[in-house]
Amino acid sequence: MRLPGGDLPARLADRLHALDYTVEGVQQLVGPVAAGALDREEVVPPLRALKGDDSPLAVTTRAFMLGEQVDACLLETALGVSVGELLDLVVEADGAARAQVELAPYGVDDHHWYVASDWSSRRTGRPAPADHVLGVGGASTMLAQCAVRPEVDRALDIGTGCGVQAFHLAGHSRQVTATDLSSRCLDLAALNAALNGVSLDLRKGSLLEPVAGEQFDLVVSNPPFVIGSPASQRHDYRDSGLDGDAVCAALVQGVGAHLTDGGWCQLLANWEITEGDDWAEHPRSWVVAGGLDAWVIQREVQDPAAYVETWMRDAGEQTSDTYRATYDAWMTALESRGVLGIGFGLITLRRGGRDAPFQRFQHAPQGWVQPVAPDVERWFAVQEAFAADPAGILLQPIRVGPDVVVEQLREVGEAQGVTLVRRSTGMAWTGPIDPFGLDLLTALDGVRPAVEAVLVAAEVHDVAPEEALAASVPVLRHLAEEGFVL
Repeated sequence: MRLPGGDLPARLADRLHALDYTVEGVQQLVGPVAAGALDREEVVPPLRALKGDDSPLAVTTRAFMLGEQVDACLLETALGVSVGELLDLVVEADGAARAQVELAPYGVDDHHWYVASDWSSRRTGRPAPADHVLGVGGASTMLAQCAVRPEVDRALDIGTGCGVQAFHLAGHSRQVTATDLSSRCLDLAALNAALNGVSLDLRKGSLLEPVAGEQFDLVVSNPPFVIGSPASQRHDYRDSGLDGDAVCAALVQGVGAHLTDGGWCQLLANWEITEGDDWAEHPRSWVVAGGLDAWVIQREVQDPAAYVETWMRDAGEQTSDTYRATYDAWMTALESRGVLGIGFGLITLRRGGRDAPFQRFQHAPQGWVQPVAPDVERWFAVQEAFAADPAGILLQPIRVGPDVVVEQLREVGEAQGVTLVRRSTGMAWTGPIDPFGLDLLTALDGVRPAVEAVLVAAEVHDVAPEEALAASVPVLRHLAEEGFVL
């Protein structure tokens, strides 16, 4: 694939910024209804909104976000470069130009980037080719918002794709290495790095092979974790070629050797569930073998049929002549492995250096309010604090989190009910709390040591102080882990 080099990507990015070709700029251009449709990958409403609009921003949006053929002269005027300089980004025939890749604005907080990727099957109406390069999707934004952001020297993005995780890392890392097995991914990642003025050390190879012998302070990965796709239907972005969930097992078990002391690794993962009453059987075996501090969170579970349908739709295979045969072969592969369901979630690892690492496996299907990275950092910090001094929490001034509310639920006509404590941000935990715990929570003012709040609650409930103090430590630990108290 021939992609523009030299200073052209930087000049193109400057021009796009000058046009206000940003997430907000496009939303204002097409209006709220069409913008909402665009978020769902529906192009008819935004095309209707821009019909007859030949302004530079409209022409650029129609070409690079909506995939519409546009007048080549108008596109050259909008971009300030000739179509010929864009090489394989755009093809021209008889005065009409058509973008060969999507070039979309991507914005988070105060960062504004441009991301080139292949058109989705929803846009082309055809199944995705084997070397298809994804743009910014739900999984990539989830990982970006779950990833911790310490200032570090060296960071690594495994399976970089179009490079979006690496761009986030570059904001708080002195050096960023990004790897991928796909040459097409690395080509587009290099173009995107040039467009966004980001310096990346791009390397070709599988998983951790390109960084043999090296260590990093922070590793992130959105790997090709899809389980059980038939060999005839493999796609670089989703399929590793390894059996079952072996690609995630390899990362979890192998990444520890590549982490500095205190170093982090976060990855999205799928795992097979072969025992219905223990969803964590597979990730637990990986984590135990890896020997790192770990928090494994299962967000979702799909049965095998729903799982196959999800990924075949994702690649546009539901319209292919081989849909039924591929579906059948995929189901046969899962059944042969005894798969009852497939879990999806986030795995966070940290090299803590203890003989007995902290490890937690949690099913958390509730809706998250992003970002949740502060919740991830908090959980590991709480483990560190309690390992150093379990009872020391009683001497700390503790306050209730700003997003915490208390709700009481009871049947109509019933005097008694259930009291719930709920968070409205981050991981949005909800759980029951007893009267003693509620009074303890109320007494935590963030000024006095927690021990004083415990004694107040003990007096209200006529509980011996020694008993209350002993019982309150695990309660406060749980409340701190879930972010109800800070």
